[in-house]
Amino acid sequence: MKQLYTPITLHQLFTRSQLTIFVLTFTICSAIFLVISTYTMNAYAKSSLNILTEALNERIQPAVVFNDRLTINQILNEYIQQYPIRAIEINAPDNSILAHAEQKDLQQFSSQSFLDHLLYSQPIYMNIEHNQQNFGKLIVYGNSSELVIFFHKILLALLIGFTLLLATAYWAVNSVYQYLMQSIRMIVESAQTISVKKNYNMRVSSSDIQELQALSTAFNGLLSEIEQSNRTLLSENNKLLHQSKHDPLTLLPNRSFFYQELFKLFEAAEPQNAAVLLLDLNHFKNVNEKFGHLAGDAVLRASSYCVKKVLPEDAFFSRLGGDEFAIILPNSCVSADITHHCQRIQECFASTFIFEQQNISLSISIGAAFTHKAKTPEELIANADHALCKAKQLNEKWYIYPKLDNK
Repeated sequence: MKQLYTPITLHQLFTRSQLTIFVLTFTICSAIFLVISTYTMNAYAKSSLNILTEALNERIQPAVVFNDRLTINQILNEYIQQYPIRAIEINAPDNSILAHAEQKDLQQFSSQSFLDHLLYSQPIYMNIEHNQQNFGKLIVYGNSSELVIFFHKILLALLIGFTLLLATAYWAVNSVYQYLMQSIRMIVESAQTISVKKNYNMRVSSSDIQELQALSTAFNGLLSEIEQSNRTLLSENNKLLHQSKHDPLTLLPNRSFFYQELFKLFEAAEPQNAAVLLLDLNHFKNVNEKFGHLAGDAVLRASSYCVKKVLPEDAFFSRLGGDEFAIILPNSCVSADITHHCQRIQECFASTFIFEQQNISLSISIGAAFTHKAKTPEELIANADHALCKAKQLNEKWYIYPKLDNK
């Protein structure tokens, strides 16, 4: 089974990098500190041991000259007990041992044994002379008992320093991480908000960090381009939507849009009182044949403009195609209202239309039907179409189906 790759987090990356830098820095500083401390302790140890050796040499000289071994041993044991000395040896001029004393009960593996080996591995040699005559040699091995406490303090200081630096590094990592994540979080939250709400006019706030400020600037520039593209796309979509629902010649709603509004009358929860009027220009074909299609188009535009002006604001006026029009009059349920609107529409055709100095006369037939007298949109259109056919046979050129009183 293939193992999924888990990407490293920014916090983990920061922690690893900071800890790596911390460990390297602490190791180098500790090494330098230990080297300096060791050098200092070594110089101090040699100087101290030289002083002790000179003092011991002056004190033991008479006893060696007179070969007083009892006094020699007493002096050696005294120095072993009172001073940081590991061992003392006195050799005769022929290198035979005159006296020897050493510290007892030293642990083989301890801090003192480590420092003894480090600082006092070599003894101090000093000749015992009197009146320029050599009576032997004094050999002294140092003892680091007085430096053990200092050595322990150094280790404790390093441990405390390591702990403090580790805590400081951890605090610094978290502080930088929180500060950085606060700036990044603003960009992420803005991107998520824009993605969910599609609000492309939002902008990411500026950042104190130069790199993140460059990222915010680039992100805001991208948002500006997206906003402009989205605005253009919405505009184009609105244009296409408008074109799909409107007639390009008269700019009136087309057949598809008309039927959408018509079906809404029957889809409502409560019955809608409305009237549908079908309009047909009489003998419009003769206009195209006699005056040309440009004249016919001009007549269609002029007649639709006039009819729209005489209709109420809530009327839905559309072109079904050719010379056929349709009107939805909401809140109309009596024939008197429809008769009034039919008369107003007929007035638009009382005078002639003028196209290129030519007079063009037209008439219009109107058939009306009511929604509350039909169960379906198809039945309503059929009623209005029946009324239109009836209107063409009448002098007033309009007819309401079915015929109703004015109440």
